[in-house]
Amino acid sequence: MVRIRGFAFLTLYEKLFFYQTLIQMRKLYTLVAGLLLCLVITKTFGQQSGFNLTTNPDLYNNSHSFTNAVIPDGINIDHFQNNASSDADEQQVTCQANFEEIHTPNSTLSKKFEAIPWHSEQNKPVYICWKFGDGKDTCIQYSNTFTGPYTVVHYYQHPGNYEVCVRIVYQGGCEATKCKAVLAGDVCKADFEKLTFTSVSSPLFVTYKALPWNSSNKKPKKICWKFGDGKDTCIEYPENFTGNYVVRHPYREIGFYEVCVSISYYGGCEAYNCKKIQIGRPDECKVDFERIPILNTDQPLAVGLKALPYHNNNKVPKVICWSFGDGRDTCVEYAQNFTGPYVIRHNYNAPGTFTVCVKVLYYGGCESRICKPIVVTRPDACKADFERVQVASTTNPLLAYFKALPAHNNNKKPKQICWKFGDGKDTCITYPENFTGTYIVRHEYHLPGTYEVCVKILYYGGCEAYNCKKLVFERPDTCKADFERLPLTTNHPLSVYFKALPSHNNDKKPKQICWKFGDGKDTCITYPENFTGTYAAGHVYHEPGTYEVCVKILYYGGCEAYNCKKIIVERPDECKADFERLPLTSYHPLSVYYNALPAHNNNKKPKQICWTFGDGKDTCISYPENFTGNYVVKHEYHTAGNYEVCVKILYYGGCEAKNCKIIKVEGPGECRVKLYELVPSITSLVRGFHATPWSSANQRPVGICWYFGDGTDTCLRLNSTTALLDLFIRHTFPAPGVYKTCVKIIFDGGCIAYECTEVVIRPTSNACGGYMTDSLLSPRTIKFKGFSIHNPNDPVIGYRWTFGDGSSATGKEVTHTYNAPGTYEVCLNIKTQLGCETNICKKLHVPGNTQPVLHISPNPVVNIMHMQFLSTHTEPVNIRVVNANGVTVKSYVRNAVIGLNNWDFDLTTLTPGSYMVYV
Repeated sequence: MVRIRGFAFLTLYEKLFFYQTLIQMRKLYTLVAGLLLCLVITKTFGQQSGFNLTTNPDLYNNSHSFTNAVIPDGINIDHFQNNASSDADEQQVTCQANFEEIHTPNSTLSKKFEAIPWHSEQNKPVYICWKFGDGKDTCIQYSNTFTGPYTVVHYYQHPGNYEVCVRIVYQGGCEATKCKAVLAGDVCKADFEKLTFTSVSSPLFVTYKALPWNSSNKKPKKICWKFGDGKDTCIEYPENFTGNYVVRHPYREIGFYEVCVSISYYGGCEAYNCKKIQIGRPDECKVDFERIPILNTDQPLAVGLKALPYHNNNKVPKVICWSFGDGRDTCVEYAQNFTGPYVIRHNYNAPGTFTVCVKVLYYGGCESRICKPIVVTRPDACKADFERVQVASTTNPLLAYFKALPAHNNNKKPKQICWKFGDGKDTCITYPENFTGTYIVRHEYHLPGTYEVCVKILYYGGCEAYNCKKLVFERPDTCKADFERLPLTTNHPLSVYFKALPSHNNDKKPKQICWKFGDGKDTCITYPENFTGTYAAGHVYHEPGTYEVCVKILYYGGCEAYNCKKIIVERPDECKADFERLPLTSYHPLSVYYNALPAHNNNKKPKQICWTFGDGKDTCISYPENFTGNYVVKHEYHTAGNYEVCVKILYYGGCEAKNCKIIKVEGPGECRVKLYELVPSITSLVRGFHATPWSSANQRPVGICWYFGDGTDTCLRLNSTTALLDLFIRHTFPAPGVYKTCVKIIFDGGCIAYECTEVVIRPTSNACGGYMTDSLLSPRTIKFKGFSIHNPNDPVIGYRWTFGDGSSATGKEVTHTYNAPGTYEVCLNIKTQLGCETNICKKLHVPGNTQPVLHISPNPVVNIMHMQFLSTHTEPVNIRVVNANGVTVKSYVRNAVIGLNNWDFDLTTLTPGSYMVYV
């Protein structure tokens, strides 16, 4: 076996050539040339193939590779001998090997591979050898005229991950190798975990959860459990099972058990896994101690120590041994009913740092020990001072930063610093003993003035100091925004009224209030400076739900504030019941037809309608939910008179309503009339009226009078040729308003019928307008939304956009991407059905790709975070600092201008860690 300069083994051609050269031994020159040729070929193979044969010496040394190919056909050994020296001078020949897996749908264990040869001189493969990773390898010889493809099919008997390698020997002797990992058949695994339930009182009652895995996502068919105590079980699952594969098992004794899970998958794959599991809770104990202050002692080097034992089964200490680090140790024995505390006092002879150890032996035998260094010093002496820190990033003179200046003779650190700011809003901050930062606190005053600020510092060890100073503060404009939900004054359940609650320290009034209702239909309202009314806004939602409602208030003077709340809009079931009396089509004066008039806000239908006719003969009728007819009932009275008729409607869903009316049942010689209004629109001054007369004696009308409520009444005489359908009149009212309109009919024989109705004419509105919004999706992609302001009976028929770069689009909501940065004029044209047309244009700045949108420095931040933000709009932006748990710890509002904005934020009060900044 020959190795040259640490490269791979000699190839087949090199072995043949080297063997022939050694036998003939014609010339030393030939031998040297052969060795040089071996070096070149070996180095070429190592560079091109990417596969180091030094780590795989027997990659192809098996019976399937070259047993029948000792000297391949067409190989002239003398040719290699005679041309060795000339070949070394020629240009270096390179080759590569690769292959790809071709999908075979018949079986996942059947794999088809295609070799991908490459040769710098276009030489073709002579041999292609495959190693499939399962010990069943093969070599294929190809003729010089073969044009491909170089494919091979191999069937694996067992699923698994296999390393497949291809080795290509080219004409001329160059060869290369390539290996890849191939997955054959379904591969599956088995695992499980022990679940922890804090609600389970018995630690011997254990729940296990199987964790199956199958490369083809096949599900478990059967899961068998061995719990280690001889009580095993198997559970079979259907193929469509979607739950957790859990099992519960009670043990009798604590201890370690070997728990095993065996999973059989649909398709036949099986897997097995075992783990050692501890059951129950054996004795576990710990110990700690703390240093406690000693009062009323004249020994400055006396130390008080308190042992802090812990035992998981609540067993108590039997013996506590103390080692004080000065060679004077002691042990204390305690009775089993002793309840503590476990304290001890020790006097040191000199100050210094001592290693103190405590060892506790518990009843039951558990033992624990811990050591800590303690510092023994002279009596503590401490001071307290502070200074006001100027922060350049804040322009609010009522926002102050104070820095405590502790001083301790034994270099002990502050444990707690309490601040009194002089305005009644005090605070205390606790610090860990290893804190190394600055002791800074932030406070904002609401009113200017002179305040006495005090700091009190409590040090570790108990020393305490106090100091006060008087400081002067001035007040800038400050404002807040809030709102409340007003009670409904309308019957519409999805109508909501909000009232803005402005607050300004200098009593300046709102200039503009903008509302975001959470459903994309927002509005802004501008107020004069002398406005004294209520800052209210009404909104109608289309669907019930939870909406985030926000109010933004811009005050005169420039102060701006923002606030958001979650609002629940509900639409409960509401229903009504009504009925009408239908006119008779034949002469039956004591027969009456009633038609129920159901009304449900969620369009649910009546399930049962019960009628009370006032004469003791009542009835209930049930209806299917798909009933589409009229809810009519006929009732025949025995005598004429006035009856209280009631209808009670029970709707599907449970809502129930009832209504009652006094109905006059006429006998012979009675009459009545029904008046109907024909309304073309709610704002139309022209209205039509139709009268329907009725007479128990079937008498015909001889006269009709109309009273319109505007002073223009009229009476007409009716002859025998007048049809009842002709009892119609059209009237034009003088102006919008509410008019009482009546009709009176005189029948032949003298009977007179009379009925009135209320006519409501609303004033017309000429609302015609709109606005647009835009939001940046990416540096050059922007989403636009159009909003129309129009009359209720004048729907929008078109939105058309032009983006200032030669392109356009239609639709209420569009997205546009600009090809280059710059400033563009975006225009929106809105048209309505009745001719309202609105044109809106605005300038839009589009940033370039090379411009950063957000940059923060320094990173990591020490105290002050500097932020550069590239904005495409002049508008307020919200900035949030969020910790690693997703909790917002800082929030700010800044007014951004178009272009680059530079802001500073003080993060001194945040603890060290990782944070995210959202703009």
